[in-house]
Amino acid sequence: MEPTWLVLLCQSCERAFGKPRSAKNLQCPHCNHSEAKILSRHMNASEASDAVSVANVPPEIRDQLSTWLNKQNQTPAMASSGPVDGQYILTTAADESGVVTLESLQIVLRKVNSNIGAEVFAEHACAEGELLRDGPNRWKCT
Repeated sequence: MEPTWLVLLCQSCERAFGKPRSAKNLQCPHCNHSEAKILSRHMNASEASDAVSVANVPPEIRDQLSTWLNKQNQTPAMASSGPVDGQYILTTAADESGVVTLESLQIVLRKVNSNIGAEVFAEHACAEGELLRDGPNRWKCT
């Protein structure tokens, strides 16, 4: 079985991001630059998200984050009240111009009784190409 997720490093802003291997658009979600090099390949979005997180932290704490992520993956996660409908959450959290903020995500995730953190949700949505970073704690729906 071939890996279905890529972790890429933007050649312009030097930030890591994830994309499905089948994505036609490999533009950086942070700066929209189209040149990126492949850092790693992963079997699922969760592994790719962890690799993006590790790649985007300063080198001096990278080992600590890797260790913490490995511990998190070994312990069973608390189940939310049900499956999370990402599109519903994004649609509900977005304002009339399609902007999603960290606060709006937190509110919607609380309403649906989800245990997913707003920052983690936004990272996953960026990795999936559903959100583009528009500023600190601010994204635009694609």
